[in-house]
Amino acid sequence: MKLFQWFKSMSEDTQNVRKKKEPEPPHPFIEQCRVLKKEFGLMVPPSAIDCLVRFNLPKNHYYYSPFWHFDTDHLELFFTEKFIELTVARYQEIHGKEADLAPLQDLLDETRYEFNLKDDCFDNKIQNSGFINQCYREFKASGEELIITLDFDFQNLVLTTKLAGQVGQNYPGLNTLYRTTAGIRYEELQDYQPLEEIIRKTLNQED
Repeated sequence: MKLFQWFKSMSEDTQNVRKKKEPEPPHPFIEQCRVLKKEFGLMVPPSAIDCLVRFNLPKNHYYYSPFWHFDTDHLELFFTEKFIELTVARYQEIHGKEADLAPLQDLLDETRYEFNLKDDCFDNKIQNSGFINQCYREFKASGEELIITLDFDFQNLVLTTKLAGQVGQNYPGLNTLYRTTAGIRYEELQDYQPLEEIIRKTLNQED
C-alpha cells in the first residue's frame, strides 16, 4: 500500500512539474507587434507594449485600433533642430548661401509624411527625395534620430528617440507648435505624457 502511494505521489509531482514548465501563450498583442516589425519595420516601444497588454483594451479602442489596422498613413515624422540645420547647410553648399529656401521648405513638408520604416528612408518616388535621404543618412550616422510617430489624430505616440513611448499633443491650428530654424519652419509636439497615463485618464472618463 505504501509503495502504491509512493508511486502515486511521484506521478502527481511529475504532472505538477510538467504543468509548471508549460509556458503560457503570449498575449495576442505581442504577436501583433512581431508582425508589425516584420511587415512594416514598425517597432512598438516596450513601455507601450507593456501598457497595452496590461490594460487589455478591445481591439476597436481608440489607442489600440491603429496597431491592429495599421497603415503607413498612420505614420507622421517630426524633424529636429539639428536635422534642419544639417539639411539647410547641405542645401546651401549646393545652391549657394543666398539660395531661396522655399523649394526646400516644400520638400520637407512633403517628405515628413512619406517615410518608409522598413527601408529606413524617405519615399524615393518623391522628386528630390534623394537629397533628403542623403542628409538623413549623414544625420543618422552621427548618432541622431528623427522623431517618428504613430498618429492618433491630435496626439502622437513617439516610436523613436529618448521620447519613445511618450504621447505628444498635436494641437491643430496653433502657431506655437511651429519653430523656425535656419529659415525653415517645422512642426513640434508639445506636452508629452506616458501612454499609460493618457489611457488611464481616458478610461476614467468613460466610467
